[in-house]
Amino acid sequence: MTEPFSMRRLHPLSLGFELASIIRSNLLPTAAALFGTSRGGWIGLSIGSAVIAVCLAIAIIRYYTFRYTIANNELIVDQGLIHKLHRVVPLDRIQNIDLSQNLFHRLLQVCEVRIETASGKEPEAIMRVLALSEYARLKKELLASSEALVGAKRTDSADQDPNNPDKTHQNPKGDTVRLILALPLRLIVLGGLLSNRGEVIAGLVVGFLWEMRFGDSWFRSKSIPGFKMGGDSESAQVIASDETSVKAMIGWVREVYGAFGSLLLVTLGVILLFAILRLFSAMWYVLRFYGYRLESNGESLHVKCGLLTQVSATIPLGRVQLISVQRSWLQRRFGLACIRIETEGGGDGKAEDAASSVGRKWFVPILANDSVHEVLSAIDTRAQFDESGLVWQSLSKNALPRMLRPVLFVSLVVLLMGLYIRLSTGWIPGVLLGIAGVLYVRKKSKSKRYARMVWGLVFKSGTWTQKCSMTFFEKIQGVSYSQTPFDRRWGMANLSIDTASAGPADHRIQIGYLASDFAATEFEEIQSKIERD
Repeated sequence: MTEPFSMRRLHPLSLGFELASIIRSNLLPTAAALFGTSRGGWIGLSIGSAVIAVCLAIAIIRYYTFRYTIANNELIVDQGLIHKLHRVVPLDRIQNIDLSQNLFHRLLQVCEVRIETASGKEPEAIMRVLALSEYARLKKELLASSEALVGAKRTDSADQDPNNPDKTHQNPKGDTVRLILALPLRLIVLGGLLSNRGEVIAGLVVGFLWEMRFGDSWFRSKSIPGFKMGGDSESAQVIASDETSVKAMIGWVREVYGAFGSLLLVTLGVILLFAILRLFSAMWYVLRFYGYRLESNGESLHVKCGLLTQVSATIPLGRVQLISVQRSWLQRRFGLACIRIETEGGGDGKAEDAASSVGRKWFVPILANDSVHEVLSAIDTRAQFDESGLVWQSLSKNALPRMLRPVLFVSLVVLLMGLYIRLSTGWIPGVLLGIAGVLYVRKKSKSKRYARMVWGLVFKSGTWTQKCSMTFFEKIQGVSYSQTPFDRRWGMANLSIDTASAGPADHRIQIGYLASDFAATEFEEIQSKIERD
């Protein structure tokens, strides 16, 4: 191992990036102050100046008080002026060393670095920003020291793929890195079109257009050039000008075509909105996942992606607690899936940066079903199994009647209310609700499946989005057996599996509606497996 280097500061550009980060986190008051300033108000100018001054002072303090070094097989971080923090992190506990670069980072040859352990939900250190050369040196030092402490051994031949020699290369440390998955742009765009992420960008665009008063000339001003309305004197209004407003045009369609015209306008509006949201969703996917590559060096997985903001996340294989393969209804129609993972101390997902989010929640954002087994095998060979060959344990025989009762009760209430309002047709909503509810409950009950393997547990659930998650006995922190009064009434119980992860996969292994005798037996079996492992 190289000699430990002395206490270092961040890159001088950290001052600017830290200031920008603080302003973003206080975007609403800053925007309000700037808006007031643009209107010439001294109050807005005073508030804006105060906000920027405070942000600048905080950025300066953070920059000049942040120090870090590696000494005695530990990462040492000092920061803070009034509330001083001295943090010592053993190198063998470091889990992730993630990198994030937006467009300005790449232009200035710097990056933001996030260092995490498995001990908690917050990162041990966020270094905003380091020079790329310093990041490479720091990562090499951290990984080399960590591997020396745990006695890690690498065998390059185990990572080579003789059938695909182009899928392997050497990293700067001389390790063989194997390409597991690379997503083409076509697949990324398709994944975006099939997802619901368009609301994020659409909300920003609508807010911007609203503030800019865009569209006033279309909906509130006099006219749209080049449009004339015509028709007979009774059904249409003839406009003498060669222009008319969109609002008047909509009114004309309603007047000419009546109820059919209104239905047509609503249908066209829904289709247009759906298309716009899907387009925005595809844009979000391209921005986030362009150039996606998943690589393995035998001990960890490495994810790289991003168009404007490029992220690089490292996931040590020994830290993976749960693997979840998920398929929405649209993804199933196209033979696609996505994979999420949870790691020790992986964060609660509320304040994760881009690298952490990609490394967990968006581990593999989209892939063909044919590639799922290869990715699962790269994480853990035990996860490469055939779902159709498993012996699935269904729910209790009383599960369906119990789940149906609340649905039928609500449907009956709606039916009676409808009949009270209108005797002839008021029954329709209640009947339709009852039929839809029965079909949904039946599908939901059939979707819940549980299987205990030699190495761990597999749990399936979901109607619209089907989720199949797996964990390993050595990763389980505890198992609980519980019964509510209703459970005891119906002879049922619940099993809940706890791992040292925080839930970015959005699929907890909580198995309800099991027969109480079977649940008690499974509880004992799982508990004994955990104790042995």
